[in-house]
Amino acid sequence: MLHNLDPNHYDLACIQEPFLNPINLTNASNLRAFWDVIYPSDHHSSTTQSQVIILVNKKLLKNNWHIVPIKSPNIMALELTGHFGKVCIYNVY
Repeated sequence: MLHNLDPNHYDLACIQEPFLNPINLTNASNLRAFWDVIYPSDHHSSTTQSQVIILVNKKLLKNNWHIVPIKSPNIMALELTGHFGKVCIYNVY
C-alpha cells in the first residue's frame, strides 16, 4: 500500500498499526526521500507501542505545520496553517 502513496498526489497519510522494528521505528527508509515520519508525542518515552503515525509530504513547509502534543500511543494530531487558516488533522486508532 505505501508503495502506491504518490507524493505528487498526497500531502498527508494517516497510518494505523504501523510495523515497528525492534528499536521501535517504522521501516520507512524507502519513504524518507519524500515523507517525514511523525510519531505520537510520547512515542520514545512510552512503554506502550504506538498504533498510529502520520506521514507528511516533504513538499509541505515545516513552518506551516506542527505536532499537537497528545499523550497517547493511539491518538495524534497535526495542525496545519496556510491561506485557509488553521486546521487540525487527527489520527485516532
